[in-house]
Amino acid sequence: MKIKPLYSLLANISENAYINGLCNVFVMLLPVSLLSAFCMLVGNGFQLLGYDWLGHKIIFTSTLVWKLFPILLVVYFSQFLAGYERVSRANVITSSLLIYVIICHEWGMLQPGTVVPSNYPLAVLIPLFVSKTLALLTRKKLFIESDLPNVVDQTLNLIGSTIVLVFTYSMAGILLKSAVDWGFGVNSLLPSLDTCSLSSALIYELLRNLFWSIGINGHIILSPYKSELYELTLQSFAMHDELGTPLPIITSNFYDIYAGIGGAGNTLSLVLCMLFFTKNKAYRTLALAALTLSVFNINEPILFGLPVIFNPVLIVPFLLTPLIGLSLAYFVTASGLVAPVSSFISWMTPVFFSGFHATGGDESAAVLQLLILLVGVAIYYPFFKQMDKVVGGNAIFTKGLSDNFFVYPQVAKRQEVVGLLPQMSANLSAQRHIAELQASGEFVLFYQPQVDIRRGKVSSLEVLIRHKSKKGVITPPTFLSSFAKLGLTSEIDLWVVKQALEEVAPLTVNPDFKVSINISPDTFLVEGFADIVTNLIEQSCVDFSQVELEITEDLLIQDEKTTANVLAQLQQLGISIALDDFGSGYSSIGYLSSYEFDKVKIDRSLVLNLKNKNGREMFSLTSQLVRVTGAEIVVEGVEHEDEMMFMREQNIELIQGYYFYKPMPLSEVVERQLFR
Repeated sequence: MKIKPLYSLLANISENAYINGLCNVFVMLLPVSLLSAFCMLVGNGFQLLGYDWLGHKIIFTSTLVWKLFPILLVVYFSQFLAGYERVSRANVITSSLLIYVIICHEWGMLQPGTVVPSNYPLAVLIPLFVSKTLALLTRKKLFIESDLPNVVDQTLNLIGSTIVLVFTYSMAGILLKSAVDWGFGVNSLLPSLDTCSLSSALIYELLRNLFWSIGINGHIILSPYKSELYELTLQSFAMHDELGTPLPIITSNFYDIYAGIGGAGNTLSLVLCMLFFTKNKAYRTLALAALTLSVFNINEPILFGLPVIFNPVLIVPFLLTPLIGLSLAYFVTASGLVAPVSSFISWMTPVFFSGFHATGGDESAAVLQLLILLVGVAIYYPFFKQMDKVVGGNAIFTKGLSDNFFVYPQVAKRQEVVGLLPQMSANLSAQRHIAELQASGEFVLFYQPQVDIRRGKVSSLEVLIRHKSKKGVITPPTFLSSFAKLGLTSEIDLWVVKQALEEVAPLTVNPDFKVSINISPDTFLVEGFADIVTNLIEQSCVDFSQVELEITEDLLIQDEKTTANVLAQLQQLGISIALDDFGSGYSSIGYLSSYEFDKVKIDRSLVLNLKNKNGREMFSLTSQLVRVTGAEIVVEGVEHEDEMMFMREQNIELIQGYYFYKPMPLSEVVERQLFR
């Protein structure tokens, strides 16, 4: 699947700070919309049970909460923009609210029976214009800076800027209304609403989900469209009840019942894919956690947790699935196989129940919903499998990834506004990279001997992973970064351990044989790591004393207590522990006294500096420090004769480097009879 054009498009959108901030704001306001919807659902339930007075009060609460949403949107988005543009929050919030109320009043957008205006596009655009204008005024140094106390300056600036901004933008709004009929202007941007028009329904649903695909609640942005459809639906129901006129097919709840199964994008189908068809434990865990909410058509955990937003792999089925469901429902209803929607229900009504109750008890509507759900699974499946090709225990899109994007406490700080897609794109690229390697060849193990120059023989083999193409081309382990990005380091490490123990079995007859395996910090800290390694060794022909595990100081920095416990458990079994890359970090020396290492491998970076006096003295001091601990010393990266001579002078006995051997396949180790 070619998704590079989508990467380019979504990367630009994802890196846009204003879009990121708006996404954060909508998620922060999620409790408001959920509370309103939940009250509506409970209120309808009480009315169905005959408690009309209680149901009416709860529904009134739902309406009241929902009417506050656009005001909160103005306030929260203004707060973010003020922080991003580095201007006064009070200036942006105060001016934006006043302008919003005035313009909505002038344009006749006040909600019936209230002074609270309702226009979501204006709630987004006005704070944007106000913050930009204030930023411009600040750069032009038009604000007061006097010798008076700061509170006086701020008050005068607030009053002055508010008057200027409110007057300017309010007059602009009044003039715009005078010049252009606003209703015509808005409607010209959207398809005309027609309860019988499938094309209008498809365009609306496409636009709604396009907004959702970048993290913006499309239902809220297009609420004027849906409000008009609601009024038309209300009239149609009334005419049907009074005059017996036919019910229209496309009504307000038609979208909720057939194009919002599990939420925008019919994502309940995606949740089922994650639940039944994944190889990834974390995907299945997320699906189980989100399933209950998805049944009530709440899909934010999937949208922002998987995520779906800014996801070039899932954007196609996310847009396509509800369109297919809507079209299927339209034609099935038009054919008379399913009754049309004849009553209003809450959008949170669970799937199957929603179809049954909205159509006046037609069981065929619930069957139709099941069919749409299964069709959705079929649509999502091939795209989801693209994300699931790499088998592992961790989610490709991690908690840290989404947390970096949605940092609620830092929403108003400019430096915290980051794009989600650049990180996600890197993860998807890593996934494709590994998949391409798997398809073009196989991962193999090479072995680099460690030589005991005093005894004149090979003492052990260090295991190194490589990729071998079908043409025989060997690739160094640059691909390990791809595994790390996907959280699959542990999987590749444990594969190396198991594979190495199987391959070296013929060499274990030599009691002096030893195999040395690198273990990353992520793997070493896996719960039960010592038991896993123990089981792998017990199932092989290798003795515990013939196994050496190499760790780096990165592990010691992460979790000293856990590391110490695991090291002790392994060493009690006879497994040797080597500290790798000693001298390459800043805190390696301190760890020599904290842990009992069987071997310390001096990093090649110290060998490279042997040509100067300071470098030689530093190496000598380093080797003396290691000797104090009683650990064996191995020097890595010895390649030249002068380096070798220096090692003899320092009484270094174990050498690993190109001077003796390059990494080689095990067949070559056997052929050379390195372990007689």
